[in-house]
Amino acid sequence: MSNVFRDFISEVRPIRFREPLAETLGAFKDEEAVLEYTFADAVKMAGHACPTVAGAYLSCRKAIDELYGDEIPVRGEISVTVYGEPDEGTYGVMGQVFSLLTGAAPISGFGGLGHKFRRKNLLTFSPEKIDPQAMSFEFKRLDNGKAVLVKFYPGQIPFPADKGQRMSHLMEKVLWEAAKDDEKREFQDLWIGRVEDMLLGQKDMDNWLVAEERSSRV
Repeated sequence: MSNVFRDFISEVRPIRFREPLAETLGAFKDEEAVLEYTFADAVKMAGHACPTVAGAYLSCRKAIDELYGDEIPVRGEISVTVYGEPDEGTYGVMGQVFSLLTGAAPISGFGGLGHKFRRKNLLTFSPEKIDPQAMSFEFKRLDNGKAVLVKFYPGQIPFPADKGQRMSHLMEKVLWEAAKDDEKREFQDLWIGRVEDMLLGQKDMDNWLVAEERSSRV
């Protein structure tokens, strides 16, 4: 099957995981196989590409880089705390991306096999606001308690005001099915261009995506 996505999506660095549950139950041809989760996987899950899905993917990848360094991370051995309610803004959508990538699941998740491989309740939501300007997420390794807090500041992502105004105008026309073909394409290019800038351009990224180490605790 040919790749239906925009070319840049395949250029986004994937996140690699070991998956002991799938390995134990015989899904792999070889032991200790490594899976790659891509931004395209997140787009398939969410049904679209947007700054929220891109922000969740980048937040998770940054946390994984901080927690594991050169090690291969282990899917299902990471807990995630989202500092926001699941029906508040886009926290729920971002939580779904985290669940896809890390295996951490809410109360509806897999309960495990005996004492192993539990995914249930590894993804939790908290009403606490760590930083009023940021969307905050804690990722913690279950094996050693090492944790990082990722702060995502959507309002700090560079995007020219004139492009934002034009995109909003065109979106309204698209949603009301009043846009001409060239206007639809212009809207799509503006929208997906913003996503591409986040994922590959990463301009001023240190201002809008920050990771802070948390106290180790098992």
